[in-house]
Amino acid sequence: MAHIITDKNKIFDVFQPGLIRGSERLPYSPKKKYFYVQHPTEGWRVYLRSACFIHELYKPFDPKKFLVVKRTDADPTKASWEPPKGQMEGKDARDPKKSIMALLRENIRREVEEEAKITYIRELTHTGLVLQSIEPDFPPNTHFQYHIFSGYAHPAQLMSSFDVFKWIQEYPEEFKKLQSDQREKDAIRWYDDSVKMMGRWSPTLLHLYVNLFSP
Repeated sequence: MAHIITDKNKIFDVFQPGLIRGSERLPYSPKKKYFYVQHPTEGWRVYLRSACFIHELYKPFDPKKFLVVKRTDADPTKASWEPPKGQMEGKDARDPKKSIMALLRENIRREVEEEAKITYIRELTHTGLVLQSIEPDFPPNTHFQYHIFSGYAHPAQLMSSFDVFKWIQEYPEEFKKLQSDQREKDAIRWYDDSVKMMGRWSPTLLHLYVNLFSP
């Protein structure tokens, strides 16, 4: 498994001025171009990703009560859940005048809308937490970062979201007609200790986020 870096002193600063911006097709998903920043002299390249922990507006804050979505067709009792997250595509970063932070915020809003069916996040905040690692097929000196956001959803937004996922369960054939980006997740719920987080990165994202609020 790839080494995971979470120490702020060892993570590449993707917000510094003078970085080269670009996009490239990656082996695991060659149909899309993914956005990266690259240091002009040190040579490191970082592909940008984001994740968001969404809580319910007006409820007492509990860092362990947030929305998770399930990978489509996966067993809900297995490691198939994660917070809404995704990777920035080249099309997300066409405006060279926008800051990297602004691009990340737009990216996670899009991912949340696609995966959790929530169209507006209140108080969207970059937590300062970043996970950096590599994929097995990355070229040398190539990395990715997950930037962890938090935010709130209005109860009306939550009701609408849960209604959409109810529709997905009731009309699976109609769900299959949606665009692929809209079909990545087919269930939603609140996280609790019975939920098994999917993949190589989600468990670490969860650990980082919950520990941020530990005494």
